[in-house]
Amino acid sequence: MNRRIVALSVAAIAVIVLLHVPAHGQCSMCVTALENSPQGKGMAASFNRGILLLLVAPYAILGTAGIVLFRAYRRKKIEARRHNPYLPKG
Repeated sequence: MNRRIVALSVAAIAVIVLLHVPAHGQCSMCVTALENSPQGKGMAASFNRGILLLLVAPYAILGTAGIVLFRAYRRKKIEARRHNPYLPKG
């Protein structure tokens, strides 16, 4: 069961990474200013990557905190079962 969850998570991440669409979340004035100048065209791609980088950081932090809390909860449950074998499994 654990391997199945990991495999599904990896597959979902792979699909998201392979099928990503460039972020168009920036304001139209910034895009217009960047794309109208010769130097700005190269900067527009970097601008999009910067937005994606800023988007990833909060998800990484929350994901890490979620994993730590889940493991602590699971560890506590396992310890409780060791001390009291009459507790139901699951």
